[in-house]
Amino acid sequence: MGLFAEQFGLQIPAIVNFVGGGGKTALILKLAREYSSTLPVIYTTTVRIHPPHPEKGLVQVACDDPNLHRTLLERSLHSGLDWVRILVATRPSIAPGLLGGVAPDFARKLDRADFPLILNEADGARSMSLKMPRDGEPVLMEEGEYLIPVIGLDCLNKPLGPETLFRWETAFERYSLEQGQILTPELAASLLLHPDGVCKGWKPRMRIVPYINKADSKKQDSLARKLASELLQNERFPIERVVWGSLRRGRAASLTAKRS
Repeated sequence: MGLFAEQFGLQIPAIVNFVGGGGKTALILKLAREYSSTLPVIYTTTVRIHPPHPEKGLVQVACDDPNLHRTLLERSLHSGLDWVRILVATRPSIAPGLLGGVAPDFARKLDRADFPLILNEADGARSMSLKMPRDGEPVLMEEGEYLIPVIGLDCLNKPLGPETLFRWETAFERYSLEQGQILTPELAASLLLHPDGVCKGWKPRMRIVPYINKADSKKQDSLARKLASELLQNERFPIERVVWGSLRRGRAASLTAKRS
């Protein structure tokens, strides 16, 4: 098992929804590659995504008809080609360089014995490290077992505003934010886990495992641990573990809540 898969420790079968910013797509692809060494993986979206870079083991299956889509995925999986390990399931292109999202009930149409791990990108952040959602976001895949909110460490200790928070124009009044205030770990944790933030679609049976990206060196681990501690201590959502690290550097570690 790869480093990131080991830190997240997903219990398979699992539907995993990813929300937030700061490396969400990269994390999905990293986990897809690591888990695909032992089981088939579907990477999909309920919003829209840029087509992933072509690589061995990855097959894109795009279709508008849900029943035909399921058939195509099953045939791709059972094609007899051992190198087919990651299936990118979307609707066809909706604009140049953009693939459409599937319906939130997409997983219900699949045999979970064939497709034990489904990784769903449930919102977008245009590569920014922190976001607050607009109405209608995120679009979680139904019956998900995990919710992974993602944040980039590089937004911390910087002035809050449109350069550090995606959807600032709609968020600052709604969440009583002041432009220029320093984005401390405490404030970042409160925004990531705001009841009307990226985790607002959470259901009690979902496990929330936040991921802090862009901790590119050991010097940044103390700041990542501080943010992780703030996330574990929140009183809004039950969180038992926070993973942090660097997708770019191949670093990963985690902090687990102390049991009382």
